[in-house]
Amino acid sequence: MLILAATAFAQANPTPTGVGLINFQKAVSQNEEGVKAANALTEVGNKLKEGLLKSQTKVTELQDKLAKAPTTMADSEKTALAREIDKAKKVYEVEQQDALNTMDDKQEELFRPIADRVKKVVEVYAKELNLVVVLNTSEDMIWASEIVDITTEILRRVNADIARNPAKKTP
Repeated sequence: MLILAATAFAQANPTPTGVGLINFQKAVSQNEEGVKAANALTEVGNKLKEGLLKSQTKVTELQDKLAKAPTTMADSEKTALAREIDKAKKVYEVEQQDALNTMDDKQEELFRPIADRVKKVVEVYAKELNLVVVLNTSEDMIWASEIVDITTEILRRVNADIARNPAKKTP
């Protein structure tokens, strides 16, 4: 009786044997939410770029002013202008680092929920196909058959999940 029960359990829950590959970055960025998030991130980047351009222009203008300074300009004026250039450069560097941090934070905010959704869809799909492992493709991969690439199906299922359960709007 125990042997029959164990055999029935083994048949009902077969040991996972398959392998699947996914381009996780593509699955996150090319679904409906990923495309919207990428557009939103680009908008943030463009706004930050505008601000950085203003600071960079100020540095360039000050450098040009010093380079074109007449020989009659007093050394104290040149020194003051050089200090102003150094200060403007430091402001620019701080703004540049702040912009990078903002972009990193915004990318995490926009794409983390999408990545979590993709992971859940992959887990369900892997169980359906009885996969033992799903690997993320990378440039280190030498070769893999398209047969084991599940990216297209995951994208289809993520988009279907988005349609059923839209993302909550963030303020």
